[in-house]
Amino acid sequence: MKSGIIRDVLVESLSESHVTVLERLSDPKYDEDVAGELKMKATVVRTLLNDLHENSLVEYQRTKNKKTGWYTYLWVRREDKIKDYVQGYLKTHLLELNSRLEDETKNVTFQCNCTRVPYNVAIETNFVCPSCKKEYAECDNSEIIDEIVSEVSRLDSLLEQT
Repeated sequence: MKSGIIRDVLVESLSESHVTVLERLSDPKYDEDVAGELKMKATVVRTLLNDLHENSLVEYQRTKNKKTGWYTYLWVRREDKIKDYVQGYLKTHLLELNSRLEDETKNVTFQCNCTRVPYNVAIETNFVCPSCKKEYAECDNSEIIDEIVSEVSRLDSLLEQT
């Protein structure tokens, strides 16, 4: 895989193990060969490969051994799909964050010792938490807003670079 940014996003969205397996597929390989190279159990590698296949990042050719009746799978990385997957992940994450940011900036929230709730929930319970029995106090969510804005900025930058 070419870009460090793409690798970082793949690790964030999947896992380090998924990316390690994906990187081994620069040439088509059998799952047992990947497992041997990585000194991992074949069942673990197959699970990771199936996750990658579910996300269209790899594909396979299946052949049947006439003697044993067992199938073998030759796996290949889908270079054409990796960038699309990364961009899709970033765009989806950005949509979620922007929705959350809108929520945090437009709505008043309250908190007690155990939870944060929106205004409509606080008013329904007369501003007393049903769980801990403490009064709700208006919440200063400026720190949360700053964190979301920072994360949106980071993801926008990553999206531009992919």
